[in-house]
Amino acid sequence: MLLRKAKPCELDIIYIMGFDAWGIGTSLEDYLHQCRASSKYQSGTWYVLTEKDQLIASVIVYCSGFALQEGCVGIGSVATQPSQRRKGYGAKLIQLLALELLKTHHTLFLHSDIHPTYYQRLGFWPFRKSGSCMYMTHLQSDNRLTQPNYF
Repeated sequence: MLLRKAKPCELDIIYIMGFDAWGIGTSLEDYLHQCRASSKYQSGTWYVLTEKDQLIASVIVYCSGFALQEGCVGIGSVATQPSQRRKGYGAKLIQLLALELLKTHHTLFLHSDIHPTYYQRLGFWPFRKSGSCMYMTHLQSDNRLTQPNYF
């Protein structure tokens, strides 16, 4: 398995990974148009987990904006190909990404729209009872951290 930055030509495949969860009530064509036009999606860097040159899972990383403090990174839109779900690929993607990002940042924030225990098993914790905001940090205390606003 390989974690790498996504290529521009792979973005539609990445968007489609999340269609069943985030495209409810819209056609695939309209959903893709919304994703392609999203300034939020354009402001981040997409990463993919591949196996044998096949895209398995994806995630977006925000290094600035959204009220992210210095040393903090935001993660969102974690998705796995529907045919590859429940095989541990999403967890592997997050684990590899966290290892890489924590080399240069002290805190990772994550938006969770699923049960938080999934991300807690990967080392994330709810951020001050905020609900969907979770975090992982090297800091001794989170007292100086503020929640980013991309949630």
